[in-house]
Amino acid sequence: AGRGGQDGGGRRARARLRGARNGERARVGEIDGVDLREVDLETWRSRVRAVSQDFTKVEVPLRDNVAPEGARDAAIEQALAEAGASRLASLDTVLARGYEGGTEISGGQWQRIALARALCAVKIGAGLVLLDEPTAQLDQRGEAAIFEHMLAAPLHVNSILDSHRVPPVA
Repeated sequence: AGRGGQDGGGRRARARLRGARNGERARVGEIDGVDLREVDLETWRSRVRAVSQDFTKVEVPLRDNVAPEGARDAAIEQALAEAGASRLASLDTVLARGYEGGTEISGGQWQRIALARALCAVKIGAGLVLLDEPTAQLDQRGEAAIFEHMLAAPLHVNSILDSHRVPPVA
């Protein structure tokens, strides 16, 4: 699913209000036929990944940035390749210059790492990916390449894309 529109158009506000009509809060939704209010919160959180335009920069090795809960190196490397970030650094390189052997990367590269984090999570069991302006820091070519790859890849996961750029959600 995807939503597009101009900046300030209320996409996030509508998303927050979805399900609450005329002050009613009778139903919040279901996951695999189970009312959300009955789902174990920790289990649900383990199956959801989000990529935001306000991505997180964590000064740890690349491996831990992509798979904070751990994953096989092959899954991490594949996720990095799918996000267009396979040549950023070795998996053991700390993503900050203040550390021995560390390196500094650009905002667009951090955004690709955030995408790789979501793609890796899908490979190890995430069932829902929320994408909030996931390519905001990328140029048009980078954005097109990411979406082309994501649309072609059989992820077997539900995803929700929120973008003010209409072509990605069209």
